[in-house]
Amino acid sequence: MKHRTYQWAAWWVWMLLLTVAPALAQLSPYATPHLFALPTATTARLFGMGGFVTCVPDLGFANPAFAGTLQTSSAVARVADTDFDSGLNLRAVQVSTALPLEANRQGLQITLLKLDTRSAGLTPGPFTPLRADFSEEDLALHYGYRPNPNWAVGVGVSPRFRTDSNLRSPLTGDLMAHFHSSAKFGFRLGAVYQLPQDGWAGFVFDDYKEDVSAGGAGFPAPVSASFRSREIAIGVSHRLSDKVLAAVEWQQLNTKGNGERVGDAGFRAGLEFQPQPNWALRVGSNDGALSAGVGAEKDNWSLEYAYLKDWNKDSVRAAFGHSDTHQFEVRYRW
Repeated sequence: MKHRTYQWAAWWVWMLLLTVAPALAQLSPYATPHLFALPTATTARLFGMGGFVTCVPDLGFANPAFAGTLQTSSAVARVADTDFDSGLNLRAVQVSTALPLEANRQGLQITLLKLDTRSAGLTPGPFTPLRADFSEEDLALHYGYRPNPNWAVGVGVSPRFRTDSNLRSPLTGDLMAHFHSSAKFGFRLGAVYQLPQDGWAGFVFDDYKEDVSAGGAGFPAPVSASFRSREIAIGVSHRLSDKVLAAVEWQQLNTKGNGERVGDAGFRAGLEFQPQPNWALRVGSNDGALSAGVGAEKDNWSLEYAYLKDWNKDSVRAAFGHSDTHQFEVRYRW
């Protein structure tokens, strides 16, 4: 039985390097798509609308250009919990602070994120399943500058980023494979243009290189690979009325490495309805993944909640099953 488990581990490892490793290169410190889409550096409010990164200003923005529009300081803390049918449970904690260096002219945002497995999940296979767990750490810096009232531009970097993935035998707990990935260089560029009626057109471009190494009982020797990923996202938001905000966004990601090239593209769309100035309801779609949310404000505080069904299902549902994600966020502005 143990020999068959090792056979399955070796087969699984090489399949990962051929197919999943390009997806691992999407584990970006610059808020590009993650395998589970938890570290995406956006907010519970925007996740409830579909997960926008380009065109909706918010506390904890993903487009670094919005740092140039800051007029007040803020702090945000978000906790995300994702449960899969396989038993895999992921917990991500994200905190950020944004500070105007010169009000409505230039500013800075600092974001920290930590993701861990609370309970491991089973991956399917031809012989026996393997138990998988994951962890990730991320530090991102965003700087934005507004040269005139219409435009703002920004740049983002991540001096700290690493992920670790383990595959273990569900019977013995033996480590069959370990994957480690880290970004060696990369950046995010962003731009926004303010439209009439509180609307924005936004653009984000990512370019980064990631190295993935693997070892463990399923390998005759350690293996390493490098991947180069580029992402483009374009979006527009528009206030349909005093109470309704609508937005749509298109995103495309291409990853190259080891003679392989993979890509993915999709749309986000969402609405925010504010029946009263101090609370809101939200609904959205991220490439077919349903999302919804609610938020409330009082004085300088706000509390946000978002729900996501089968987040990034094309990448993870075959391995871990359906998923439910719940996010809670608290913010303070001063």
